Amino acid sequence: MTSFLLLCEACKGVKGMHDGNMRMNPPSPQASIYHVAGLDERDRGFNRQVHVIPCEEGFQAGLRYESLQIEVEPVPIEGQALRCLIHLLHERGYRQLRTQRIFIGDQYLGSQELWVEYPDPESSLDTKKTWSSWFQKIFGRSSLS
Repeated sequence: MTSFLLLCEACKGVKGMHDGNMRMNPPSPQASIYHVAGLDERDRGFNRQVHVIPCEEGFQAGLRYESLQIEVEPVPIEGQALRCLIHLLHERGYRQLRTQRIFIGDQYLGSQELWVEYPDPESSLDTKKTWSSWFQKIFGRSSLS
């Protein structure tokens, strides 16, 4: 099974295919683990862990969900790595995304930290409005006949 390796263009990465053999580095004592939750591209609810790992160039975030594997190129700030990953999920049609940090290194935080919500891109909302108005025009005309 082939999966995608997605690197955020907004974070100066490159997108490409991956053969499915990618392995994320195991979390180091300085790594953070987050829950990411929302709706996938098929409108199914999902909740997965995201590992944000420090590296020589800064921080790298990675996520596995079914056959999808996303790894963000290293960026200088931990929050930026997480935002790049969210951006890539939005590009693939994921919506209503939110994150919550649950580990800092070996320290378990549980639900002590608040969820951070990421607004859906406006383009997806515009598309819904367009489809909605298109359906209303079709069904509105057919109901008059």
